[in-house]
Amino acid sequence: MVTLGARDVPGLRRFYRALGWAELPGGDDGRAGFLLAGVLLVLRPRTGADGAAGGAMLTCTVTGPRQVDSACVAAVAAGATVLAEPADHPEGGRSACVADPEGNRWEIAWAPLARWRTEGVKTPSADPAAPEPKGPKEPKEPQEPHRASAELLHHHGASDEVVAAHLVAAGGHGPGWAVETLLCAARTARREGRPEQAVDFLRRALAEPLPPARRGGVLTELGSLEVTLGPADRALGVRHLAESVRLEQSDVSVFKAANALGTALAARGQTSVALEVMEELAERFTGHPELAWAVQVAAALIASHDGHSWLETVDRLRRLAATTPARPAPAVRVLLAEFDSTSGRLSAAEAAAVAREVTVEPLDPFSRTYVLASAATLAQWADELELADRLVAEGLTGHRGPLVDPGYQSLLSVHAESLVMRGRYRELLEACHGWGVLVGPPARPAPSGVGNAHLVAQAVIALTETGRAAEARRLADSVVVDGSHGSWEWNEFLYARGLLSLAEGDPAGALDDLSECGRGQSARQVTSPVVTPWRSAAADCQLLLGRPAAAVALALGTATGGRAGLATVAQAVALLRATGTDPELIAALAAHGRMLIAAGHLTAARGALREAARGAERIGAGRWCAVVAGLLAAAGARRATASQTGAHALTGSERRICALAAQGHSNPEIAALLHLALRTVETHLTNSFRKLGVRRRTELAGRLAAEPAVPDR
Repeated sequence: MVTLGARDVPGLRRFYRALGWAELPGGDDGRAGFLLAGVLLVLRPRTGADGAAGGAMLTCTVTGPRQVDSACVAAVAAGATVLAEPADHPEGGRSACVADPEGNRWEIAWAPLARWRTEGVKTPSADPAAPEPKGPKEPKEPQEPHRASAELLHHHGASDEVVAAHLVAAGGHGPGWAVETLLCAARTARREGRPEQAVDFLRRALAEPLPPARRGGVLTELGSLEVTLGPADRALGVRHLAESVRLEQSDVSVFKAANALGTALAARGQTSVALEVMEELAERFTGHPELAWAVQVAAALIASHDGHSWLETVDRLRRLAATTPARPAPAVRVLLAEFDSTSGRLSAAEAAAVAREVTVEPLDPFSRTYVLASAATLAQWADELELADRLVAEGLTGHRGPLVDPGYQSLLSVHAESLVMRGRYRELLEACHGWGVLVGPPARPAPSGVGNAHLVAQAVIALTETGRAAEARRLADSVVVDGSHGSWEWNEFLYARGLLSLAEGDPAGALDDLSECGRGQSARQVTSPVVTPWRSAAADCQLLLGRPAAAVALALGTATGGRAGLATVAQAVALLRATGTDPELIAALAAHGRMLIAAGHLTAARGALREAARGAERIGAGRWCAVVAGLLAAAGARRATASQTGAHALTGSERRICALAAQGHSNPEIAALLHLALRTVETHLTNSFRKLGVRRRTELAGRLAAEPAVPDR
């Protein structure tokens, strides 16, 4: 669309009529429009109010008001200058105006088609003043300008998204190529993090004539996206998924649709209905053993949204595994091992062995995601973080099902928790936007997605630990939980919110959340502290509230006090130094330092606290930096004034690793040379890159040479 700012709109209208251009009925705002070969020319009164002070302006039309804002943000990110901020118009519609780097003006606009009253295209008459002929009007295509534009843009090789936007605006049936264009555009929008636009394209695709199997696939894709949006879209998504299950499709397609439907129902608190859907599905697959096992495992993951249903499902799987002559499928074995680990029946070594055992076997495509997710969870609990990372990467890369697939969501959860365990908070917060967890100001309601409150929980922890408690509180308060009370994700969220309240100086409020988390986990027979360490945090709350006896009942070490407590915490520090989980080590060092201060061992306290301070600075844990700084002052340490960036801010270990990397050694080679775990090398390099302000290994040599080394204090 091309817009001309005109001094004399009526005069230009007469000019373009004389050229034979088809005129569209004018709007109430003084505009006029003409159509020629799919190009829409708009004449508007010249004004300086919105950056269109005469001359020509190109217009990019979008499919809805919210797309105006996102397109404007994308243009600015690419280098455009805003001439007029996005704004609604009194006559309807919304627009913004930007200029490209050479000053060419672009309007980004959405307008209801009613603005042009496009009941049809007027037939131009030789005399502009002549009355229109009487008699019945020939029916016209209501969105002909958009239909013509779609045809023109398609044949000229425009992108699928541009063409699809015109097809959405045109409505009705499109040309034979319309379906493929709309589906390709939806996939692009989904991949680039624009689910609302993907939904618009998929809904439009359903208006085209589709065979039942193809329609079922579109409904599954559409419903899986809709349930991740707001409440209204979520309800529609459930209906679309239910319709997809009823259509005649292949067994695999029905499995994907029913799996997504069950997950969506469970997230809305309808776990019993979801399990009924899976039971009906199991009956259909009695002659397909691989799919039947996959249904059982999917049902178990869906049942995890309700503690009672979860225990019943695990018990049923255990009986089924005991009575089936053949060895249970890997998905069943790993899921039962996951339950046994949470209830303290398996050691860390045994859990890691199961994770390795099931993932070296050939995995059927239906339960592959579930197996990898559960195996990665076992590996993470066993502190086999490299194995967990590999399994998560393998699962996410190979996933081809809906985003609401419970196995896929579990993979995201393991990945997020692994980042938090390592103190890689910035990396987690960057990933959160792609997962639909909105972090940072301005405060906006965070979509609860498919009920995966665990991802929000990890974001809350990361914000809390990096000293962004206000943002963490806004995010925590924005969570709307439809039906996930009783799920493991909700218990994890309660734990994260408890940590936030503790950091805010509200131990009583924190204790409420932590105790509720404990009750929820106990109801699910989750007793292992490696799953959710709520007891330690609750013990801290009890101590702050002046209840040492209650604290002792929850935890040892800091609650015990005295020589026994010091010995216990020192043992914890020694164990944690070998795990690579920096946040836990920092907390243990801080506790050790606090207890040493109380015992009068100030020199030893300063040593432990300085180690904690270096660790907190390395991972950007702002909250712990402040806590440890206060403890150091209490221990009589002089306040450090050195900058925490630059080569002089590197620890001795970081400088040694950077020096080897600058010489061209790979991470595995550095790990072998220094006798370190590979993940430790990766963590040190990540932190060193941040301190040095570099992005590539080739920049290390020059940056290290620019500043002298400073020995660790």
